[in-house]
Amino acid sequence: MAAHGSHGATIIKGPGGLARRPWGEQLKNKTIRFGGAGALTALLLAGPTVPAQAAFVPSCGPIVDSIKLCTAPDGSQEPVMVNRPVAGPRPIIGGALLVGNTLTVYDGVWDPSNATLTHQWLRNDVPILGATGTTYRLTRSDLGKGIRVKTTGRAPEYKATTVQSAKTPSITDAAGAVPTVRAGYVGFESLGAEDGEYRPVVVAQLGDWGPSGVQFQYQWLRDGSPIPGATAPRFDRTTWGPTGLLSLRVTGYAAGLDPVSVTSAASRGTFTPETPGAVVTGGTEAGDVLTAVDLPWFDHTDRNTSDWNEHRFQWMRDGIRIPDANELTYTITAEDQGHTLEMVTTSGGPEASSNAVTVPPAGGAVIPAPPEPPKVELKPLTNVTKPVLTGDAVIGTAMTATAGTWSEPAENLTVIYYWQSPDGKVSATGPTFTPNMTQLGTTVTLIATATAPGYTTAWAKVTAPKPVTAPDPTQAKAPAIQGNATVREKLTVSTGTWSGYTLGLTETRQWLRDGTPIAGATGRDYTLVGGDFGNKISVKVTSTMGGRILKTQTTDATAKVAAAALRSATPTIAGTVKTGTVVTAKPGTWTWGTAFKYRWLRNGVPIYAATESTYKVRTADRDKRIAVRVTGSRLGYTTVTQTSGAYFAR
Repeated sequence: MAAHGSHGATIIKGPGGLARRPWGEQLKNKTIRFGGAGALTALLLAGPTVPAQAAFVPSCGPIVDSIKLCTAPDGSQEPVMVNRPVAGPRPIIGGALLVGNTLTVYDGVWDPSNATLTHQWLRNDVPILGATGTTYRLTRSDLGKGIRVKTTGRAPEYKATTVQSAKTPSITDAAGAVPTVRAGYVGFESLGAEDGEYRPVVVAQLGDWGPSGVQFQYQWLRDGSPIPGATAPRFDRTTWGPTGLLSLRVTGYAAGLDPVSVTSAASRGTFTPETPGAVVTGGTEAGDVLTAVDLPWFDHTDRNTSDWNEHRFQWMRDGIRIPDANELTYTITAEDQGHTLEMVTTSGGPEASSNAVTVPPAGGAVIPAPPEPPKVELKPLTNVTKPVLTGDAVIGTAMTATAGTWSEPAENLTVIYYWQSPDGKVSATGPTFTPNMTQLGTTVTLIATATAPGYTTAWAKVTAPKPVTAPDPTQAKAPAIQGNATVREKLTVSTGTWSGYTLGLTETRQWLRDGTPIAGATGRDYTLVGGDFGNKISVKVTSTMGGRILKTQTTDATAKVAAAALRSATPTIAGTVKTGTVVTAKPGTWTWGTAFKYRWLRNGVPIYAATESTYKVRTADRDKRIAVRVTGSRLGYTTVTQTSGAYFAR
C-alpha cells in the first residue's frame, strides 16, 4: 500500500516500515507503478467502504529548461529533470583485420531502447571521410594502422552520449584464411513463469562459442522474418496466436574476427494459455452460498488424488484474505455486505482470480460516489529573479541558495529546494547543500519550486558555476634532501607528505646551486659534479593539483659540497738517466680528467726550471739521485702529490 507525503514525496510501506522516496525518482525511467497490480488503490473514506477507484495517471507539464513539473497523487508538484544521458556499452569491432575485408560494429543494447545510433570510423584516431555506417571496408590506406569506431546515441529528452571501441591491432594484407568467430549451438527453451506471473516465455540457449569474450546479437523470427523489436535473449509468446513458426537468429561478434550468424530450428507457435480462473456462482445476500466451478485442471470428484492436494483455494474480501475461507464454497456473512468477494486459486504455479461478486450493503442502500471536488482556476506564478548560489562547490563546504523573487510576496510563498546531480538524482532538499565525494567532478543544479494559495506551482533552475572539486590537501611534511654532499655522490629529494584528497597531486623539481638553477637537474636524484664543489645545494619543489599550483617551496640547503678523493699512482721515469739523454715522467693511472704538474729533483732538491714532463740529464746531475714529483688536480677533487723513485745519473 502506498501513501503520499507532502512536497511530492511518496511514502512506501513495506516489511521494513516507512521509507520516504522523492516522487520524481519514480518518473525518471518514465514508468510509474502504484500497488501490486499497477493501479493506485483509493484510500477508503469514513463510512461505507467503496470500491477502488481508477488508477492515478500522473500529469506532467511541458519541458522547460530540461525540467518538467509533474503532479503527484496527493496533488503536490515536483520538478523532474529529463536530461539524463543516453547509456550504452562500448562498441565492438568484428571482422578480420585484412585489407579488403569488411568490419562490422556491434553496439549492444542501449537505454532507452529507441535511441538513434550514429557512427564514425577512425584510422589512427583520425576520422575517415564518409565512413559513417555500421560497416567499413578496409583499404590500402589502412595498412599498418589501427581502426576504431565511435558510436553516438541520441534520444528525445536525453543528453547525447558518445562511446568508442578499442583500437584494433595494425591492419595487414597477409594472405590466408579469414579468421571468424567459432559458432556454437543455438536453440531456445520455455521458462513458463516470470516475475511471479505466468507467461509463455522462451529464452535463448547457446552452445560453445569462441574465442572467449564473444558478444551476441539476438533476432527472433516468425516464419523466417524478423519480429520487430524482438532483439533480447528472452521472447514473450503471450500474443503469438495459433499459427507461425518461431526461430532465433544469433550473431556472434569478437574483435578482429568476422561475425558469424546461426539460426535455430523452427518451432510451432502454439503455446499453453495463461492459467484460467474459477467461475463463482450463487446469490449475493447474507446467508447465500457462493460456489467456485469450472476448474478445468483437475478432477473435482476425487479429492484423494495428488493433483487435488496441489490446489489451494482462498476467498478474498476487497483483495484481503478471509481467514479460514479455503473451500470451494463460501457462505456470505453480514461482514461481507458492501464489499467485493472473489476466489483465488493456486495450482502448483501462479495464482488465478475468479470473477468478482459485489455484495450490496445492508438494506439495499446504494453506495454513493464520492463528490467531484470543486474546480479551482489557478493563477500563474512566475519567477522574477532567479535564486542565487553562494559558497564554493567544494566537498565538505556548504553551498547556500536564496529563494529569488517571484510575482507574489515572499510571505505568501512556500519555496522548496531540490539539489540535483546531472543524472537527475535529488541529492538533498533545503536551502543549504554540502557536496560529498559522490558529487566530485559533477556540476550541481538547484531547482527551487514556489507555491502560493490560488497559484500554479512555478520553478527556477540555477546551475553552479563550476564542477564540485575536492578541498586542497594539507602538507604534513615538507620535501628534504638526503645524501652525502660530496662531489660524485648522489643526492635525493624526498616527496612531501600530504593529507586529504590527493588524487592528481604531482610535484616538479629544480635543483639549485647556491640558489641558481642547475641546467637539466629536474629529477628526484642529482649526482654532484665538480662545479658544485664549495657551493650549497637545494631544491625548489612545486606541487600542483588539477592544473593549480598548491605550493612552491625550497628545501633547506646542504652544507658546502666537499671535494671528492682523487685517485692517484706512484709516477715512474722512462729512459736512461745518463748525462745528455732525455727522460720522461710517467704519472701512472689517476682519476680521469686529472691535470698534472711536474717538478724534477736532484738529491731531493728541486732543479731550477725543470717543470716539464721531460728532462735532459745535465753534467751537474752525474752521480746524483734524480727523481720527479707529480702533482695531480681536478675541479671538485682533492689535490694529490706523488714522487717517483730516485735514479743515479751517470
